[in-house]
Amino acid sequence: MEKELKIRTIGGASTEKKEQAKKEIEQALFNHFGSLSSQEQEQLKKFEYPKSEKEIALINFANKETSQFMQEAGMEPYDIPFENYHIVPNELYKKIKGASGSATTFFMKQGIIFDAQYFRDNPVNFGTTAIHETLHLKAHFSIEVQEKEGGKINKTLYREGVSVQALQGHDGYYEKYHEHFEGLHEGIVAETEKKLLTKFFNIPQLQKEKEWLMSEKAKNLKEKLAKEKKISEDDIIWVGAKENDWTIVSYIQQRNVLNYVCAEIQKQFPNQYQSTDDIYKIFLNAHFTGKLLPLARIVEKTFGEGSFRILGNMGTDEESGVLHLETLTKARLRQMRKNPFLLI
Repeated sequence: MEKELKIRTIGGASTEKKEQAKKEIEQALFNHFGSLSSQEQEQLKKFEYPKSEKEIALINFANKETSQFMQEAGMEPYDIPFENYHIVPNELYKKIKGASGSATTFFMKQGIIFDAQYFRDNPVNFGTTAIHETLHLKAHFSIEVQEKEGGKINKTLYREGVSVQALQGHDGYYEKYHEHFEGLHEGIVAETEKKLLTKFFNIPQLQKEKEWLMSEKAKNLKEKLAKEKKISEDDIIWVGAKENDWTIVSYIQQRNVLNYVCAEIQKQFPNQYQSTDDIYKIFLNAHFTGKLLPLARIVEKTFGEGSFRILGNMGTDEESGVLHLETLTKARLRQMRKNPFLLI
């Protein structure tokens, strides 16, 4: 039995048109290939790489762990079919997505595409990226549906996880991409990916890769890379014997902000939350439920009025993460000066 996606709809379209939009997305998930255009089907038939047994096992791991998170958040879990994951040649990837990135999620089509040049020879890169993109695709999902001339509908992504995008009628919507909580959203996804690494490397299919990473040579390469890039060794997912063969957990600065916010909230409410992981789980649950109010309350009680809006303005670039960490640190100090007992 197919599961029903929990898709929230907003916009001026009729109830019937909104239901139609939801059904189209459900079809894209559970009958993915059939929902694609004839041209898209032909391209995939011709160029898509067949998935290996190891790649299927890694997708299965991503589905299993993300479904567990969904269940813990009170959401009905479901698996994304293997057919929705596409590994394609670099030329086709660039044609579909453009020059940037190595993997991306398409919410309206309920699919994930991978640029084969980054993943076919590195199962660790494929597996961790599959976790990252599966977390995106299973996030809270809401769309705006507007009815156009001739009864046609225009559906656009409005909410994904904790992020909020501009409405279709917003000035400049089609000229400039606009989104709130984008940096926080990516920070939550990347931090969750990192927290799964221990389990990930215990997959039997990755025994060879795990043995390599545990070798003295790999450890030395990892230590050297951490010093050169000025990053924590814990953020290094993979390091190979060849030059430039390494991978790190993405969005370091956004994760730094998330972890700082979690730590300060736990200090603010030590009796209510025993560890920073308890706070992180609130952020992760919001990723799946879309409920921002509980987050807003504890953030503003810890960092002061307007601090949740500041967190929402953080983008995905490195500089934005650094600046917002500085801003939130100052906000925390101001809040503590207003309440001197917090310094005790």
